[in-house]
Amino acid sequence: MHITENRWLRLLSEAPSPDEIDALRLALLDEGRPAKEVEDSAAHAREILRRMTRQQRESAELSALNDLARRLGALTASSGVLREVAAHARRLLSVDLAYIMVLHDDQRLRIETVDGSMGSTLRGIELEPGAGLGGLVLRSGAPQSSVRYREDPAITRSPAVDSAAAAEQLGGILGVPMIVDDEPVGVLLAADRSPRRFTDREVELLAALAAHAAVALRNAALIADLREANLTLRHSDSLRRAEAELRDRLTDVVVGGGGYREVARAITGATGLTVSVLDSHGDLLAGPQCARPRPWTGDEPRSARRFEHDGHHGVALPVVVRGGHAGSLVATGEQAFHDEDVRLLSIGAVTVALVAALERSVLETQLRTRGEVLTSLLSAEADEAGVRRRALGAGMDVDSVAAVAVVDARETDHTPDQIARLVQETSGWSAQLGDQITFLVPGLDLAALRALVEPRGLAGPVGLAACGRGVAEIRRAHREARQTATMLRALGRHGAVAEPAELGAYRSLFTQAGTDDAQVFVRRTVGPLLDHDRQRGRGGDLAATLSVYLANAQHHARTCADLHIHANTLYQRLNRADDLLGGGWRGADRALDIQLALRLHDLTDRRA
Repeated sequence: MHITENRWLRLLSEAPSPDEIDALRLALLDEGRPAKEVEDSAAHAREILRRMTRQQRESAELSALNDLARRLGALTASSGVLREVAAHARRLLSVDLAYIMVLHDDQRLRIETVDGSMGSTLRGIELEPGAGLGGLVLRSGAPQSSVRYREDPAITRSPAVDSAAAAEQLGGILGVPMIVDDEPVGVLLAADRSPRRFTDREVELLAALAAHAAVALRNAALIADLREANLTLRHSDSLRRAEAELRDRLTDVVVGGGGYREVARAITGATGLTVSVLDSHGDLLAGPQCARPRPWTGDEPRSARRFEHDGHHGVALPVVVRGGHAGSLVATGEQAFHDEDVRLLSIGAVTVALVAALERSVLETQLRTRGEVLTSLLSAEADEAGVRRRALGAGMDVDSVAAVAVVDARETDHTPDQIARLVQETSGWSAQLGDQITFLVPGLDLAALRALVEPRGLAGPVGLAACGRGVAEIRRAHREARQTATMLRALGRHGAVAEPAELGAYRSLFTQAGTDDAQVFVRRTVGPLLDHDRQRGRGGDLAATLSVYLANAQHHARTCADLHIHANTLYQRLNRADDLLGGGWRGADRALDIQLALRLHDLTDRRA
């Protein structure tokens, strides 16, 4: 008996197979050992072998789980965690494939990782809430399995999943939830390509893997968040330093007396962008030519506007001062603008606004002082000697003035700003009297002053006049320039720049004698016509009709079209003119006199 037990123990110590146990059993029976004793020993040996095998398997599984835990602890990306878990699940459960579905914010499950797949049909598939075995696992919160997945009626079907399952030839599937802090984050699944019923031990093993995966995923997410937060902090710190450096740089520019050009250059140097400064009307103040942004309206939020122009990206920021919109800061570049770029540019826009406010303050003071002196200078009642003394006190040398410009500013509110800029650029003088602005530049003769004013494209007509030295000469030139601007406007030449000599015969209307002569000529030529219209009041229209008729070279159809009247009406008016002026008024000489008289009458009324 003792010898027999030793043989069984020696065999068990060698980790025998079931066949080796059976071989020893037969050998002992052949030796004549008691059958019951041999059979009991063999059964006992089989049980010991089964337990040893299970312990070895469980030890290997535990070792594998510990190894997985260590490996997952070293992974910082969720994609690496998922791949590692799927590979371990496939190996430990001896299945054909393993895959992981991650739960997204919209409660849809998405297959993120597959290990052992025959293709790529499974990866990326999304399940509606509750669909598939994964949806069943999430809904129940517990492990779920299916011996024959494609034939299981308990599964809520999805065409995409069924197609992929058929392509992978899936049979038995086991799924367990992945849970972090009592909240599901996904499902871990193991599948065979043949029908399979999974044991409780296999369910426990897959659940342990899922627990490791869930913790590792949470840690990877925390690390990713920390990295993102660190990058954000570093980026914010870098942006703050850039903002501080730009503020210091722009402060030095402004304190040093720099203007728009210096500010634009400083912003360009700090940002690497092409920067331009525009005034409130879109005219360029500094930098290269650029796209003109649409003006900001009164009720519209004054915020940055992104745009594209000629294949380049751009952003426009409003320049706002106490008086309202003062212009725009426009930047262009090859790439689209980020919020960080706009933040830096907004600092530049504030600095431009500061320069604009300082410029306006200085300019207003200068304009007020010099404007008061210039108003006195142009006033015939002011004492010349006193005016000269006041002018010298304000830095104005009246003897250096060789030409005067007068601008009719009734057409637009843009003209005063343009003149103010001319004053600043040339150290000139200006004053507004009624609807007209007088502009003088010391040291410029008539030709030079015209070359300065004409390219500006002022909306109102400009009258120019040369003058000699002294107060009296300036007043005379101012009177002629003012009369020229008035006459240009009466002639409808709103954007013209002219000297008195360019007005030809119309210049005679500058003097009272010339005006009186013109009125005599008008009365003798078309007096009856004007009397008729005056008596008829609003119904008097013969003078206007003849003006259009003669301007159209006595062409009836064109005259009717211009006056929007019927041909019969025109004939009636012309017949009435025959009665008032006599039958020969349509001849060449008289027609020219009548046309000139009507023109002079119209100009006289407009000047008045």
